[in-house]
Amino acid sequence: MAAKRKHDLQPTWHPQRQPESPRVVRRRIEKKPKKSFYTFKMLCMMCGIGIFGLMFVELYMASQINHIHYEIQGLQHQIEGAQVINEQLHAQVSILSQQSRIIEIATEHGLTLTPNENIVNINR
Repeated sequence: MAAKRKHDLQPTWHPQRQPESPRVVRRRIEKKPKKSFYTFKMLCMMCGIGIFGLMFVELYMASQINHIHYEIQGLQHQIEGAQVINEQLHAQVSILSQQSRIIEIATEHGLTLTPNENIVNINR
């Protein structure tokens, strides 16, 4: 072989070297729902439970209020009945406490009236 020249020592074709970059490895990643989705789902579920609870409490309180109103109506009916009886008793007292009736009953039982004042004296 003939003496190699300087240019013969170098290869004639030089591929352009690109700077080495870190090797990208693509892995197949399972798509997991984001945590924010779970927190949103939990928030919606808690709101639903809260609304259901509030509806239950509202119905319970409404039934208690209706029960109390029923008891109040019963007591008012009893009070009205007692007022009617009291009015009848007051009417009887006013009729029975008339002075003419008292004098009549007093004379039947032997009591006398003072001549000046129409006062019944009880003599025992």
